[in-house]
Amino acid sequence: MAFLVLLHATLTLVRLGGYVFLLSKAGPVLHRPRVRRVLGRTTGVVLIGFGLAVAGTAR
Repeated sequence: MAFLVLLHATLTLVRLGGYVFLLSKAGPVLHRPRVRRVLGRTTGVVLIGFGLAVAGTAR
C-alpha cells in the first residue's frame, strides 16, 4: 500500500513539474498582446456560455 502512495505522489510531482516547465517556456508567447487579447476574449465567451447554461437550467 505504501508503494502505491509513493507512486501516486511521484507521478503527481512529475506531472505538475511538467506543467511548470512547459508554462515557463511558453511564458514569452503568452505575454504577447495579441495572444493575451485572444485568451481574454476566449475566456469571456466561455464564462458567458457557462452563465447562460446555468441560467437556462430548470430547477
